[in-house]
Amino acid sequence: MKINVLSKFDSNQDALVLGLFEEDKGNYSSLSKQLAQELAEEDRNKHFTRKFGQKYATRMPYLNYKKVIVLGLGKKKEITLERLRKLLGGAVRYVKGNNFPGLTTNIPALLSKVEGLSAEMIGRATAEGLILANYKFIKYLAKDKQEKNKSLASVSIQWDGTSPAFVKGLKTGRVIAESSNFVKDLVNESASVATSVYMEKQARKVASKHGKVKIKVLGKQELQKLGMGLMLGVNQGSEKPPRLIFLEYSGGGKEKPIALVGKGITFDSGGYNLKPTRYIEDMKTDMAGSAAVLGTIKVAAELGIKKNIIGVMAMCENMVSGHAQRPGDIVRAYNGLTVEIGNTDAEGRLVLADALSYTEKKYHPEVMIDLATLTGACVVALGNFTAAVISRDDELIASLKAVGETSGDRIWPLPFYEEFHDAMDADIADLNNIAVKKYGAGSITAGVFLSKFVNEKTKWAHLDIAGSAYWEYAGPYNAKGATGSGVRALSYYLLDN
Repeated sequence: MKINVLSKFDSNQDALVLGLFEEDKGNYSSLSKQLAQELAEEDRNKHFTRKFGQKYATRMPYLNYKKVIVLGLGKKKEITLERLRKLLGGAVRYVKGNNFPGLTTNIPALLSKVEGLSAEMIGRATAEGLILANYKFIKYLAKDKQEKNKSLASVSIQWDGTSPAFVKGLKTGRVIAESSNFVKDLVNESASVATSVYMEKQARKVASKHGKVKIKVLGKQELQKLGMGLMLGVNQGSEKPPRLIFLEYSGGGKEKPIALVGKGITFDSGGYNLKPTRYIEDMKTDMAGSAAVLGTIKVAAELGIKKNIIGVMAMCENMVSGHAQRPGDIVRAYNGLTVEIGNTDAEGRLVLADALSYTEKKYHPEVMIDLATLTGACVVALGNFTAAVISRDDELIASLKAVGETSGDRIWPLPFYEEFHDAMDADIADLNNIAVKKYGAGSITAGVFLSKFVNEKTKWAHLDIAGSAYWEYAGPYNAKGATGSGVRALSYYLLDN
């Protein structure tokens, strides 16, 4: 999608999208008296009250546009960057649904007059709302269906005067949104295609394109030599080889790196604790954490973020076979702790545990953030509209929550009370991979397990994106399926902290 910034509305577009706040007294009479009269009539009849999210398509074409759409912006004091994304996303979906190739709009410029919203951040949110909404996974559709789902070719933003800050924000938002869509492609892809080897190839492509990114890959033999028994145990039922992938991004300076560690289960059958119907079908998505790490490294490299970052992708597959791990098995982790397998479907924490302890020892990161589609309990607790964060560090929690709100890639803290900290203690091994003490709080106890593999002095946070990574319905600017959860929040964290 091409995004143009013009001093006036683009007369070459088919659709004009206008916005009105509830407080606005005018009805665009300076543009068209007939348009203003129609809007005034709809206002009197209470058909269009300008409340946030209301959409009105005019009965008549005006100003040589095939369609004029007016969006209710709600109250000025309630407008946010996330509402801007939703408004523009809704406009894109409506215009695409009417088979128009593009639109022109003034909505971002209207928000620039609202106190507290900077032009640069409006630019970011504008690009994100437009580009994220323009995405749909159509790779496997027939050609005629692909044609019906064509993306918008261009959008023109009307903005009075020049605004370098807005244009800068647009460029940043474009990179973040396109990387999010790249991640959506990876997560939406079939598990028979998006194997550990395929993900390694994608990581190598990102590294080869950017000189500041170096890649290192550990295969099965290297993992065996290092003693990563947890990761190897999860993968031993699969014919596909495991991969532990490290993307080292050098943004300059001698500061300790920030490590981003992603769970990458390319398909999760549940192992011998087999997942039931209505849960197993979407388990190609269990590598969304690693995909988000790759997408964030892509953002850092393309924007030239001035931080040193380590992206870690722990890739393997949890399958059933005569070689698969059994409930009751005891495996030894990289850091020496032994783990009894209470449930083969609690595999993501095992893979992350080895990846976290190795990353901490090798790279000594200043901050370490892992993200994973880890627990169904997180979906029960928080639904689909936010990821969970668990950490010992209140400052890190506050930073992640703040960037989640700004980016729209929301993050909400769960308590990490000391009463939970013995939940994973086992009788015949150091730990069990499920809570032996039935405290409930499955997302928290999973975080407790991970905490056993991270030094208490390390600034560490665990993000559970089980609900936010994949939606069974379309959102305001996300299509049904993968959402790219984690990319926007982590990108904003790296940019703004």
